[in-house]
Amino acid sequence: MELERISLAIEPDLLRKFDRILAESGVANRSEAVRDLIRKRLVEEEEDPKAESAATLTLVYDHDTRELADRLVEIGHEHHASILSTLHVHLDHDLCLEVMALRGRRRDLRRLAGQVLGLKGVLHGGLVLSSLDVLTEVTR
Repeated sequence: MELERISLAIEPDLLRKFDRILAESGVANRSEAVRDLIRKRLVEEEEDPKAESAATLTLVYDHDTRELADRLVEIGHEHHASILSTLHVHLDHDLCLEVMALRGRRRDLRRLAGQVLGLKGVLHGGLVLSSLDVLTEVTR
């Protein structure tokens, strides 16, 4: 991969904080960290609802909520083409964590996330999207 060298000016205190985060996270170097930040921003800015995306949908829910497990299974079957895999973890006697690996159009994945996160008994969750089109463009 061909790289272009750039330089930037940054406040000393901001750089110290950035370096501390890098040291704690194990990122190889500042250049890799900046490339990661740029990629992340490009993915966030992707607005094409038809863009092919990969995503994770994470939710924490109370498994005792009436009919919630059945609704999650129904939604899973309705969206079987978008759900690649599901991880289910029992956090304690009442709470479950579920992580879904997804692939599809951004619009469809957002719709799926809205259906799931809007269910009664889902206490917390979020969708993280990665635009495959943007990632392919910036890594080539």
